[in-house]
Amino acid sequence: MSQISKLNYVDNKLGAPSQGQQTTRILFNTIEAPGTTSHLSFFTSFQGLTNGQTNLVQNRLDSMESAVIKTIWLAQYTSNGILERFGGGQQQSLSVLIGNQQVVKDLPIQFNAGFSGQAFDRLHDNAGIEFIVGAPTAEKQLVQPTEIRMLTDIVIPPQVSFEIRIQGLNVPYGTGAVVCALSGYGKIFSAGNTF
Repeated sequence: MSQISKLNYVDNKLGAPSQGQQTTRILFNTIEAPGTTSHLSFFTSFQGLTNGQTNLVQNRLDSMESAVIKTIWLAQYTSNGILERFGGGQQQSLSVLIGNQQVVKDLPIQFNAGFSGQAFDRLHDNAGIEFIVGAPTAEKQLVQPTEIRMLTDIVIPPQVSFEIRIQGLNVPYGTGAVVCALSGYGKIFSAGNTF
């Protein structure tokens, strides 16, 4: 089932409006200065964040909007804005909650964390390996964000809360910021019938 078909199916089952502008959709949220912790919760706190730190004001989409998530992207930055390995490459797991349902449970993310090793999704096999010959350049960045391609589409229906949880054991996330971005396809509210 294609992303568009799946989104239409879920919207119809929930009685959500089927009209709207189809678009590529990226939802992102930032946690400032998380320090060393065993738990991160993205898309739960928006107070004090700027437009560059999140593009939402609540952990649900508007009544006329919905999205299908294809990729989850995680990054960790120092207070100087330098990209680091997410959680230092330590063992971590990711869970996705949509409403009261856990749709992804304890997915290990360290295999896609931008350091030596083979990506378990096989699509990013060489995305972040460390054995780069010579100094890192714009074409050869030593540290890559963690990118997880979903094999099954995750649908975020309108007006349903969602959250991304990261679990680990005393993981060093630093004093900069950690970012989670959800990328895929969506529908946004469109007041007009033509453009």
